[in-house]
Amino acid sequence: MMKVLLIAYMFPPIAGGGTQRPLKFVKYLPEYGITPVVFCPQDAYWKTYDAKLLDLPFLEETKIYRCGIRLLQRYYDLRFKKGHKYHPYFYLLGIRFLFHLDIFSAWYFECRQQLLKIIKEEQIDCILTTSPPHSTHLFGRFAKKTAGIPWLMDIRDTMVGDPNLPVSLISRLQEPLRRLYEKRFFSSADAIISVSDPIIKSIASRHGTQKLESKLATVSNGFDDEDFNNIQRDEQSRDYLLISYTGSFMGKQSPEKFLESIRILIDNNKIDPSDLRVRFIGHYDDHIHRMFQHYSRHMPIEILDFQPYEKSLWHQMNSDLLLLIVSMDESEGGNQTMTGKFFEYIGAQRPIFALAPEGPLKDIVIKGKFGHVAPPKDTTEIGARFLNLYRQWKNQGELTYHPDAQLKNKFTRKALTGELAAIIRKVIR
Repeated sequence: MMKVLLIAYMFPPIAGGGTQRPLKFVKYLPEYGITPVVFCPQDAYWKTYDAKLLDLPFLEETKIYRCGIRLLQRYYDLRFKKGHKYHPYFYLLGIRFLFHLDIFSAWYFECRQQLLKIIKEEQIDCILTTSPPHSTHLFGRFAKKTAGIPWLMDIRDTMVGDPNLPVSLISRLQEPLRRLYEKRFFSSADAIISVSDPIIKSIASRHGTQKLESKLATVSNGFDDEDFNNIQRDEQSRDYLLISYTGSFMGKQSPEKFLESIRILIDNNKIDPSDLRVRFIGHYDDHIHRMFQHYSRHMPIEILDFQPYEKSLWHQMNSDLLLLIVSMDESEGGNQTMTGKFFEYIGAQRPIFALAPEGPLKDIVIKGKFGHVAPPKDTTEIGARFLNLYRQWKNQGELTYHPDAQLKNKFTRKALTGELAAIIRKVIR
């Protein structure tokens, strides 16, 4: 069998949407004749953890190498153990790694020699790096130049013009650097995949002189139907419409337009607030919590802390309506967003209410009959379309849901990993 070395910062026990994509590649690649070997940090932290992910049976059969990151231990202690969001050391660290994309490039400088040993010992045929953090691709370029190993890049979020990045001085200073590194990476990589067509098209347009078309491909996010096999629906009846959102809000993403639209409907006596329960499940910053507190005076809002992956899926399956929020217009890059949460929602088989601009996400929701879409910033339209759903629930006691099963099956993690496997074989040949 061919061997691919998957290099990922986001890997269990780190949890969150970014972890599921590499994790499912590891699960299903063996079914396509490719053995995955994993290279990830030994001591890395993130705002969310799920130790249960380490007990997945297929991980017990996977060779996993862990190395670093000693150079970031003080950052981890201050940020995640002591809870500092702002500290002078963070700025010093940012300046230190300013010219290397992000602070996580410390992992590369600490462990790149270990990478060469793994390539030799495991007789690796291909390198697969996945980002963010985008400095992970430093490993791929190093392996390509030093060991001559074919290299495939996976970009979950765009490197340049990412609408989910927080606006900051360091972010603005690094924008030219991201363009420079992007050019270097793309000229060296043998193949480049990403989660949405708009990201792929933006790459091709930015680097037209490199003629990257033959290297580029879209492998979207998806859902694993096996994850839902053991999750039971709660058959108990309830007298309210349960609307759930799972996950965090990054960058410009915010629930404010949705909550404001509901508040207006309530103030105009078009909706009885006792008929609603709006549930947010995840890790949220202070300004989001303040927003929840403000709108909880108008409607029932529940906030649950981060849940293990299986429990998060349970909440999805046992909701009446699943909320999906892309707070940016198409002109702001919102059309590039193809979050993994969307595909989990499809797997949960509950209707979706998406605040999304023109683009692939909106197209799939409508084409697949997976739910309803409203423009992300238009409170009038958001309110009108939600009111239709509310009235349907009030009259029927439930929301109708008749998705396109054929389109749904195209987004299984197994099928999508098959697309990746074909690209890997092509790169190795």
